[in-house]
Amino acid sequence: MRIAVVGSSCRAAVACLRRSDVAAVAADQFADADLRQMAQACQLDNYPGDIPAWLATTDATHWIYVGGLENHPDIIAAAAAVRPLLGVDSPALPAIRDPLLLQSRLRDAGFRFPETQVEPPSAGRWILKPRRSAGGLQIREFSQPTPNADVVYQRFVPGRCFGAAFVAIAGKAQSLGVTRQLSGRKWKAPQPFQYAGSIGPIQLPQSQQQQLQSLADFLVASTQLQGMFGVDFIVRGDELWPLEINPRFTAAMELSPVDVMRLHLSAWLPEWRSEHPVRKPTAPAIGGKLYLFAPCDVAWTESLGRTLQQTAAEISLEIADIPMAGVKITRSAPLLTLLGSAAELGIVSSRLRNGAKRVLQRLIADK
Repeated sequence: MRIAVVGSSCRAAVACLRRSDVAAVAADQFADADLRQMAQACQLDNYPGDIPAWLATTDATHWIYVGGLENHPDIIAAAAAVRPLLGVDSPALPAIRDPLLLQSRLRDAGFRFPETQVEPPSAGRWILKPRRSAGGLQIREFSQPTPNADVVYQRFVPGRCFGAAFVAIAGKAQSLGVTRQLSGRKWKAPQPFQYAGSIGPIQLPQSQQQQLQSLADFLVASTQLQGMFGVDFIVRGDELWPLEINPRFTAAMELSPVDVMRLHLSAWLPEWRSEHPVRKPTAPAIGGKLYLFAPCDVAWTESLGRTLQQTAAEISLEIADIPMAGVKITRSAPLLTLLGSAAELGIVSSRLRNGAKRVLQRLIADK
């Protein structure tokens, strides 16, 4: 078996496949140096349009998609005609991804969902959100109407942001853990609601965990979700407000102590399940990842990579998503990822914040 991984950035998913002893090939927008060390990888000049043609050239037996590709159902359909897809196919995506359909479905079932509409609001605090959103990109506070038909207006819900990971196997939702989401300019992301990382797994109060499990059970029973999926949500008091459903591997899943890829393959390939039992979870350390964005234009070199790796290691962090030598990174574009773990969430949070400061200061000093 060889799994092809496609999406905006594949490194985390390929790392999880390697952890599961599954061979992989990958194609994304970056083909970073550390991804190339783990698998044969290709940077697609015409992303995502070149995915079906690239897939046809590989020796992959199956394929999966990661971040952002769910917003391109035509590409998913074309690629699914080339190799078997281990993931939610195009026809099932609207019920999961369209915010207006999701609002109707969840509210009718008794779940909360932020008020969402196509008409500009007249009062209150609202955000402007793309219908096909990913990673919090292009989401902003509403100030004036837009003629863009591809956006919706959503009432702002204050609270803390979290992400939950699940796997749906044989019609049942199994929790893989919850992470705290890091987003926005507080974590130096260029855009106000942009995803910047995660810390976890963490334990929610029992009442919130029950709400989350009920939501996941409903989603699996009422849609075609199968295998890995994520739920982004806000916690306000004891209330849980789902925001978005991601029908695939999510960036935070690499922090899970659970062998997520074996579970995903088990969901889609029952014959594989019987031959490859899922391993027991590893020690429950708190993991963290933080995306760093370029504070200025950067010409990446191997020497710069070694310097930043050493700077991160001084406070027990690693760097990942490492650019290839010679790559030119424009200001505000993704630069690299910090990874670390500790026994407590607060330590991980502080270490990531301190690490980001040190790495970026060193980058500017060496520029």
